[in-house]
Amino acid sequence: MAVWGAIRLVLPSLDYYPPEGLAQSLQRSWFVVSGTHKAAQLVYALATLILMAVFFAMVQRRWPGRSGWNGLTFGVLLGLLWAFCFLNSATLFGTTAGEALLNGALDLAALALGGWLIGLALGRDHPEPARASRKPWLAILLIACGFASAYSIGALLLQGSLGQAAALFARPVTAPQYATLFMVGLWAGLMYVSLRPGLPFGPASAKAAFFAFGVFGHSWTLFKLYSVIEFSGVLLTVILIGLMGALGVFVGALAYEWATDARFLGRYSFE
Repeated sequence: MAVWGAIRLVLPSLDYYPPEGLAQSLQRSWFVVSGTHKAAQLVYALATLILMAVFFAMVQRRWPGRSGWNGLTFGVLLGLLWAFCFLNSATLFGTTAGEALLNGALDLAALALGGWLIGLALGRDHPEPARASRKPWLAILLIACGFASAYSIGALLLQGSLGQAAALFARPVTAPQYATLFMVGLWAGLMYVSLRPGLPFGPASAKAAFFAFGVFGHSWTLFKLYSVIEFSGVLLTVILIGLMGALGVFVGALAYEWATDARFLGRYSFE
C-alpha cells in the first residue's frame, strides 16, 4: 500500500490515466464524477492485496520452499501477469508500449513487495523439494492456446450482444493484439507450472479449476475491473471477459492434466 500510495498518489505524473480513445468513447464513472476516484482506487488496492493473501494462504500449505521466497514469487507471478495485461491493453486501446511498461513495472513492484510481506506473515517453510511437473512446455502451450481461443471466440460473441463496450474492451483484430493476448496465455501457463506443486485438491479437474478461476482468474478479472473505476456501463463486459479468459485457462490446464496422466501416457508419448 505504501508503494502504491507513493507512486499513484504522491507523484501525480506517475498516476494512471485512461487512454484517450476510451475517454472519448465512454462516459466517465460515478467515482470520477462524484470526486471519490482516489477512494475507489484505495479500496481497489486493498481488495487486491486481501485477495492475494487469501489465495496465497491456500497455496502455501503444500507449496515447498521458504515462506518469504514463496510470497515474493507469488507476488511477482501476479505482478508480471498484470504487466502482460498492460501490453495487451496497449494494443487494444492505442497507448504506447512505454506507458504500458511503466504501469506494469510500478504495479509489479507493489505486488512483489506485498507478496513478500504476505509470505512472511502467513507462510510456512516447507523444506522438501517440489516435484517437477511432467512436460511443463506442454502445460504452457495448451493453456496459452486455450486462453487465446476462448477469449477470442467469447469476445466475438460478446460484441454482438453487448455492443460498443465489448468492441472496445475485448475483441482482438490486429496481429499485435493477438500476439500480446497469446503472451498473457503463455504467462498463465508458466504460472500454472510454477504453482502446481502447491495447488490444493487432488483431482485434476479441481486443481485446474482452482487455478483457472481462483489464482489466475481473480487477478486477471481484477485487472480488468479497474476500468469500472474510470468508466460507466462496463461492469458486465469486464466480468464476462474475466470469465472467458479463466475458462480458456481451465480447458488448457485440464487438457494438460489429462495428456500427462499415466494411463494416457501408456498409449501415447509427447517426448
